[in-house]
Amino acid sequence: MGFLNKIFGKKNKEEATNLDFYNDREEEDVAFARKFKAGGGMFFYCENKEESLQYLHNILKNEDISEVLCVDPKLISMINLLDCNYTSHSTGDQDIALINCEYLVALDGSIMISSDQTYHLKKSDLPQKIIVWATPNQIITSSSVGLAKIRYAKKDKIPSNITSLHGNQVQGFSSVSNAKKLYLLLVEE
Repeated sequence: MGFLNKIFGKKNKEEATNLDFYNDREEEDVAFARKFKAGGGMFFYCENKEESLQYLHNILKNEDISEVLCVDPKLISMINLLDCNYTSHSTGDQDIALINCEYLVALDGSIMISSDQTYHLKKSDLPQKIIVWATPNQIITSSSVGLAKIRYAKKDKIPSNITSLHGNQVQGFSSVSNAKKLYLLLVEE
């Protein structure tokens, strides 16, 4: 089929049956991963929890981490499996933080977080290195979609301090003031 036919909508029967939500979803996944990595983030796709624990262990070992900042009880239970030192209170001395997120934004490769993940810590209170635990169903097209989903899902208790994390190479600049060294564990559940 020619390029102009694709633009103007002439489709054969085989192509029409292959156009479904999954294909659109796959494109968002690829777009997010490409832009996240281009922004300096390190992306680890994990088929299961065991694989994610192995990646987490390797990250902590390679970064020579002595203490992890982690405030989420689910993630704390994972750190306990690795027998790693952690704290749930930011003192500014932690080497790295382990958090989850609201959404992964395909448009710019950023990670949307809120006070629900940081337990009211500001982005500036988080260490310069952050490991984010997420699932593929958290990938969305844009920040505005994420904000709309948050408003809809949490209408009775909208979190404060909704912000985005960017890698330390965002938009080709290596010294963005709020940029972090980001690791993403994208875990199939």
